[in-house]
Amino acid sequence: MKISTQNFGEVVLLTSPALVGATESIGFKTDVFESKNGTEVRTPLKDKARQTLGFSSVVLRNEIAQHFNTQWGGIRKNWAVPLFQEAQFVGDVAPEIVADGEPVPEQTVIACRTDIYSFYEGGLALLKNKTEQILVEILSVSSDHIVIKNTVSIKLAKLYPVRLCFINGDISRQISGVHAQASITFIVIDEPEVLESEPNQFLGNDLCWFCLTYSGDGMDATLSQQQNMINNEVGVIFQNSDWDFARYSKQYRAIIKGQDELYAYRQFLFRRKGKYRPFWLPTYESNMRCKSTGFVSAVMLIESDQYKQLADQRKHIAIKSNGAWTAHTITASALVSGSTVQVTVSPALNKNASSIERISYLGLHRLDADSIDLHYQGAGNVEVTVPILEIGV
Repeated sequence: MKISTQNFGEVVLLTSPALVGATESIGFKTDVFESKNGTEVRTPLKDKARQTLGFSSVVLRNEIAQHFNTQWGGIRKNWAVPLFQEAQFVGDVAPEIVADGEPVPEQTVIACRTDIYSFYEGGLALLKNKTEQILVEILSVSSDHIVIKNTVSIKLAKLYPVRLCFINGDISRQISGVHAQASITFIVIDEPEVLESEPNQFLGNDLCWFCLTYSGDGMDATLSQQQNMINNEVGVIFQNSDWDFARYSKQYRAIIKGQDELYAYRQFLFRRKGKYRPFWLPTYESNMRCKSTGFVSAVMLIESDQYKQLADQRKHIAIKSNGAWTAHTITASALVSGSTVQVTVSPALNKNASSIERISYLGLHRLDADSIDLHYQGAGNVEVTVPILEIGV
């Protein structure tokens, strides 16, 4: 369906609904400069995210001709693509009536949530019910409503943010005598902006406590360190590393339920800017075993577990006690017996040793990808998997 708009000219409206399994890619671009000892300097190269939308849609019998004509003639035109994953029910929409009984000219107010949905002034939106769909232009966005151009009336409508896009590459079609299915990838022109969510800070960087979800019965992780090897194929083989410490990588898999959680996850992604901005995160492993009894202030006894011999570089820990995590720096440590190490932490814990559930190393991480794919599973559920890399201890 070709529609003329004031802000974007002629656009082709995507009218066929997306099937379950749609994808969205949010991409940034970062230059990572690595020094010989393994430390990094990162430079962001994009202020905005590149958003890519992947949809499959299907039509039956009487709609096949329009489906083909729209795609054949519109493959290199600009498209208005509804964000089906951000639908919200707004009910009956009608022009606002002023005191003299006449509608407010050239505009309609729609009560809706705007805090977690992708509306912006000058953008597009779609009103849709079982029989109608109306593409509208947004004049203004407020905390609890949007104002759209023209007087619009529609019953039992859903409201969708709309993005201006073009098709990336080809359109894949699967056809039969009774149906046609198309798979299309759109690149968004009016790139999104999401207000960053700044979490609590620890030593000048973001402190995060998000959980790491297993895939199956466990989680795959990798310890790696740069390696130099001298092997002349005779005699002894020599190896060493230029890096100061090993790096720990794993997959951050998130199962997102509902629009509120999805918006919070988007805030996290836009805060990270791909590989650019680091964050503190526990390993969530039992990296230290507490031996103290009674009240623990700033000094704690732990099992030696080769900490002083091999892991003394790790100076930051997260302690879970009474169900809550806290972040600490190890300011001093000493081997007090063959099996016991005494550590001093800042800030002090000030809790009973019996309340300590787990002590994990706290590492400075970053995302290990600039492009993140969101997989929409239907019923408001989204699955995301992105690699994370520990770059500081």
